[in-house]
Amino acid sequence: MRIGLGIPPTGVPFDLCADVVNKAEASGFESAWVGETWGIESASMVTALLARTRRINVGTSIVSIYLRPPTLTAMQARTLDAVAPGRGRLGLGVSTQNINAFHGLSWDAPAARMREYVDILRRVLAGERVTYDGRFYQPQRFGLTTPLTAPVPIYLAAVNPLMLQLAGEVADGLLLAWLPARQVKQSLAEVAKGAAKAGRTLADIDIGCYLHTMVTPDHERALDDLRHVLLGYSQANTYIRGFRNFGYGDILDEVHSRWQAGDRRGAEAAIPDAMVEDLYIFGTAEECQTQIEQFVDAGVQFPVLAAPPTSRMRGDDLHALVAAFRQ
Repeated sequence: MRIGLGIPPTGVPFDLCADVVNKAEASGFESAWVGETWGIESASMVTALLARTRRINVGTSIVSIYLRPPTLTAMQARTLDAVAPGRGRLGLGVSTQNINAFHGLSWDAPAARMREYVDILRRVLAGERVTYDGRFYQPQRFGLTTPLTAPVPIYLAAVNPLMLQLAGEVADGLLLAWLPARQVKQSLAEVAKGAAKAGRTLADIDIGCYLHTMVTPDHERALDDLRHVLLGYSQANTYIRGFRNFGYGDILDEVHSRWQAGDRRGAEAAIPDAMVEDLYIFGTAEECQTQIEQFVDAGVQFPVLAAPPTSRMRGDDLHALVAAFRQ
């Protein structure tokens, strides 16, 4: 099975991160992916990890298109190519209103913006000098000074129907996230709709899925830590819509009611064990493997086993994740 490792965007110390990715490479992991929120900048970390490895693919997952124009992302892709030809990956997404607010940016028309972004990015990476009069982007005669030596595949992070369809239409690959295994087939049906518009099928798209995974026999610790993370994501607009589509609307209503009343502990407690169990992979290595196989059976081609994005995570958790899924 192809398998990826997800590095959390919470600021993992570089020496730990490099050690874990090197062990993942030695253990047969196909790829490693580095996220970002408001700490580590993903493309810089990916470049450093590519320089420290020899075989494993390393990608951004995800970087927000609101924080960098497509011309800069093209330059970052060229840098990945210069450091490790053929091993860099671009995972792009639209983040959330919450994250944009931290940066003082508006959050608007995500699918339309992403369409323009990928169009410009592809043309620049193909060696064109691009002038583009778009709604969101207007580069003028922009071109890379040197061409890529190898393609850098573009993956879109997608949760909701419009972005899923767009991924099917314009991306090399897809990164699903924060969905239960029972939802995968419905999400891929949306991807197939987009693929059909471009004369493609699902077979033309590399289907990945972020699975936040904790290998531990301590069931109660896992529930507590993971519920804590899920509370934060349940306040983010992109995921709120997805969670409602997945059948968690009543739960979110209770969570938001308590949150708005200033009862953070009550809001966290309102997330039932069943929702945590749906949206995370946790337990012993054998229990985790069984849960992962449900996603693969539903159509995921490569699971990305990601350490949950929490400050409670320990280095031992990352090492345990790699050790449990040696290929």
